Amino acid sequence: MAGELGLLNSFRSRVAAPLQNYRGNDSVGGRDISLEEFMQTRAVNEAGEPKGLKNAAGEPITMEDLWCDLGLDPSRITLENLLSLSDDTRYLAPEIIRDYIVKGLNADVSHLDLCSSAENVDSLSVTSPWLQFQAERPVATAEAENIAEAAMTWGAKTITLKKKAIGLRITDELRLSVKLPVLQPFLERVGVQLAVGWYKDAVTTLINGDQSDGSDSCGTYYNTTANTIAFADFLRAWVRGRQIAMQWTNMITTEAGANVVLNLDEFKTPLNTGGTAVTLRSRNRIVPQNVEHFISADMTADNYMLFDRRYAMQFLQFRPVLVESERIVSRQIEGTFVSQIGGFSTIDRAARIILQKSASTFAGFPAWTAPLY
Repeated sequence: MAGELGLLNSFRSRVAAPLQNYRGNDSVGGRDISLEEFMQTRAVNEAGEPKGLKNAAGEPITMEDLWCDLGLDPSRITLENLLSLSDDTRYLAPEIIRDYIVKGLNADVSHLDLCSSAENVDSLSVTSPWLQFQAERPVATAEAENIAEAAMTWGAKTITLKKKAIGLRITDELRLSVKLPVLQPFLERVGVQLAVGWYKDAVTTLINGDQSDGSDSCGTYYNTTANTIAFADFLRAWVRGRQIAMQWTNMITTEAGANVVLNLDEFKTPLNTGGTAVTLRSRNRIVPQNVEHFISADMTADNYMLFDRRYAMQFLQFRPVLVESERIVSRQIEGTFVSQIGGFSTIDRAARIILQKSASTFAGFPAWTAPLY
């Protein structure tokens, strides 16, 4: 029943304002969260506590409950309907736009698919440590003998975060005539474009590292047979990866490289269809059962990257997706601006390696991938 939850005149104080504080701003980092999840878990209830809202049945509130409480049918309203609501609930309009954009942001492969995790930070310039051990293996130690210490070098590196932003100009004609269900797929495409920007940055960071001097760039090795890419080249990497406790089971190629890989018999023929005489079972599994394959135009032609997502890179997020609006009366346009602030920090240089198709032949792996076992 409309008005049963009382949000028509309290949406800003109970939901919109605390939601923006939770997400953060240009001076304080925040955490990403959807409108519905926030209403269910952190919105201010009738007792003034940030414990979330319940519907009439005592269940966590849903978007359907919100629409009902406002007396609106989302399938029949336009942006103008939202913007012309009371001064309080008009704050719903940016959230609806944001929801559509975030759906597009997560609709396909994204930068988060290349990262071990997303960490929230409170500064636009993040200082991150790096560690490197030498002779870290335990050695036999006699009774009362001093325990041998591993040599360690360490330091700090600085990651500068960036803002990705897109501006939209929504005319009065569009606001007045286009229903939200019709507008939704177009706004989702805006999210897709935002995702593309972060994805390109993520791939570039895996290739070049997170330092401008190239000291963190990805290591390389050459093919076994000059100017040829074969399954044996990937086997060589997987064997070395297991020797350093890395699972290089994620792959990035160009479009052309993808066609090469996908046409190798070993990647397209079902396992054991040739009737192998012996099945090898490795405790630390040398040949992966599955490889996550990504395509990027930012990879160099004839380069094939393998990486271990667990230790390759993190996404540092200062401010999640923010949608802001302004009215340009002289042009009868509603300006809507979408932005997000973040960046990437690599973890272990040995977590990524590039196979190069070259006129040269295999000449060893980088020094920092020397076998541990």
